[in-house]
Amino acid sequence: MGGGSKQYVVFRLAEESYGIAIEYLQEIIRVPAVVRVPLAPPYIKGLANLRGTILTVYDTRVRLGLPSGNGDEGSRVVVVRFKERQAGFIVDRVDGVVDVPLSSVEEFRREEGNTAGADLITRAAKLEDRLVLLLEPGGLFGSAGEESCRGGSGVTFGGAAAGQEEGARQVEEEKQLLTFRVGGEEYGLDIADVKEIVHLPEKVNFLPGAPPYVLGVISLRQKVLPLLSLRRLFGLPEEEGGRVVVAYLGAGRNLLAGLVVDSVAEVLRVSEKSLEPVPGLFRDRENGEVSAVCRVGEDRLVFVVDASKLVSEEALSVTAGGAEEGSEEGRRHSEAEQHLVTFLLAGEEFALPIASVREIIRGTRVTPVPGSLPFVCGVLNLRGTIVPVVDLRLRFAYPPKELDEQSRILICEGRSTVLGLLVDGVREVLKVPLSQVEPAPDIVVAGLQRCFVSGIAKLDASRNVLILDSTQVLSWEEEEYAASLAEAESVGKEDTRAGS
Repeated sequence: MGGGSKQYVVFRLAEESYGIAIEYLQEIIRVPAVVRVPLAPPYIKGLANLRGTILTVYDTRVRLGLPSGNGDEGSRVVVVRFKERQAGFIVDRVDGVVDVPLSSVEEFRREEGNTAGADLITRAAKLEDRLVLLLEPGGLFGSAGEESCRGGSGVTFGGAAAGQEEGARQVEEEKQLLTFRVGGEEYGLDIADVKEIVHLPEKVNFLPGAPPYVLGVISLRQKVLPLLSLRRLFGLPEEEGGRVVVAYLGAGRNLLAGLVVDSVAEVLRVSEKSLEPVPGLFRDRENGEVSAVCRVGEDRLVFVVDASKLVSEEALSVTAGGAEEGSEEGRRHSEAEQHLVTFLLAGEEFALPIASVREIIRGTRVTPVPGSLPFVCGVLNLRGTIVPVVDLRLRFAYPPKELDEQSRILICEGRSTVLGLLVDGVREVLKVPLSQVEPAPDIVVAGLQRCFVSGIAKLDASRNVLILDSTQVLSWEEEEYAASLAEAESVGKEDTRAGS
């Protein structure tokens, strides 16, 4: 090959030495916490947040066809950049940067017909003490010709049925409520007035001169947030709450405050016809904060709270402290947010756009349907509507799990039907600035049969949430579920003919 030398970063994998040209090296870091991507190739370990940038992390052993390792304190991630694509590759140990004489590099020979790994290792360097296999970055990333099934659509946030005329009429006749419990009763707040749901912190700072129902203030996402006790506001006995519903209050929805409640129940989408006038007992209250009573089923009532009347304007001026979000700047910020429902699957956190979720109910046994696909649990009767239920754990190839107190079913709208998605638990409802959302990396979704992940929400340094593409998650389920029912019906008819 002639004289001269070239620098390579040399590292170990399963006691063998490998190298990659120094020009492709970005940095070397410790193995970070990752978020797994459903149905991604087995060599994709997951996604990590590297100083605000989403980094795809590879299991390099699996990528090279080696036995998978458990990793230890010596394991590192070699961050590589190639043709505007960046990823991290887990290695057992980094030996350092080595000057490799060009004369020691030879083409990697293979037996005729053996093309395994041909795009990964093309050359080897024979050094004095060892043989170093030289990796091709293009091969590590995968074929550049692989096509992303997102079709260049970017991050998808709308509901599957949002553009249909019939769906639009239905939305006009319905109200979406976040329901919560206070003192044994269930209340609901228009989901449009809810920013997010958080746990009640241990420390709350006292606010002198505030009304008695104001617990104090806390710091949330670098802003001062007043906390209002709904138990005190409703004249109920004092009891420690568990959740804080962060909502916009006031006539102009210009104050952001935290409503301390006993617990959060679910998200409901109810018909306007199910809302009845407030009984006189509530109309006699000073503020008239309960605007309607909602009938859900035969024996369940939800008191609908009017955020504009929950507290008086005088109280707002005291608790707001001059920090209003109804300003022009605040409205622009609100418009650049995405409203999400986050939930858990096998220890990972996912999200769906709130527009695609009709309601959230507790996990319950469903009626199995013979001949269904393995991940279709069956059907349930939801207030007279038959709803097919899909176990997202099984659909994403996670181990099965028995129902427990945390299990929930997300009732979602598809293009022509309503579907239930069984999940391990619902974490919260929140609004995420679009500036904190990145599209799913092409090197993760390229080549997948279906891309369920549309983006990643970077909530903080240690929390990344995979945003599912509602169109992909819901539309294909309808088609495959319908196909499975048709197949089951066909089998049933054949059995009938055979028996006759």
